Amino acid sequence: MYNHLSLLQLYSEWGIDETLDTVSINHLENKKTIPTLPFSKKQSVSIKNTTKINQHPAFTCNNLQEINQAILAFKECSLKNTAMNTILATGNPEASFYIIGDIPDADEDRNGEVFSGTGNFWLNQMLENIDLSLQSCFRCPLIPWRPPGGRQISKNELDICLPFLYRIITLYQPRYILTLGQLAAKTLLQSPSNFNQFKNHWHSFTHSDLHQPIPLFPLHHLMQINMNAKIRQTTWKNLLLIRAVIQEKI
Repeated sequence: MYNHLSLLQLYSEWGIDETLDTVSINHLENKKTIPTLPFSKKQSVSIKNTTKINQHPAFTCNNLQEINQAILAFKECSLKNTAMNTILATGNPEASFYIIGDIPDADEDRNGEVFSGTGNFWLNQMLENIDLSLQSCFRCPLIPWRPPGGRQISKNELDICLPFLYRIITLYQPRYILTLGQLAAKTLLQSPSNFNQFKNHWHSFTHSDLHQPIPLFPLHHLMQINMNAKIRQTTWKNLLLIRAVIQEKI
């Protein structure tokens, strides 16, 4: 049996923001009419929002500390208001390997740390067998905040958060990127293709501010690695491919 505090926390994670009563309520009763804005004014609001995106605070940051401060001060994304914690990138930004996860899950949201769930146990075990570890890699969430209840993120929410991640990558330009999960792979590769078309192969992350494309290898989501032995086997085979490329570059 949940106590009151645990129950409220569970409701918050589910995205529940209203209680039900035994008596139905007519929300349309005595509802005030909202004036409709003329088309020209709506258009001007759209232009203003575009200007905000073009003036994103990430573009003025020159190091990881400034980016983290900009994220903590950021007020343009409503996800920040519902998330329990802001998930920042962690590790040495000068590292050769960047591991980029999907949107934060419930464990990460509660703990305030990227890759803090149980799935990282298996990934860390396998990485160590190819002379890597999570701690030796720079770890980034795709976005800093978990959507309420773990719902699917909207395109606008993703677009307003991504400049922070792109700024980190273009500032430090790592040698390799590993993504965990379908959304991270599709987003960084800018492709609507299914994850099955990405997996088991190297790809290239490109950006206008990069000197050259960065090799990117998509891996399964940490939750899938944790729960599915077959996916763990596939991930291990993929990590052997990654090690082969590393050894060729040495």
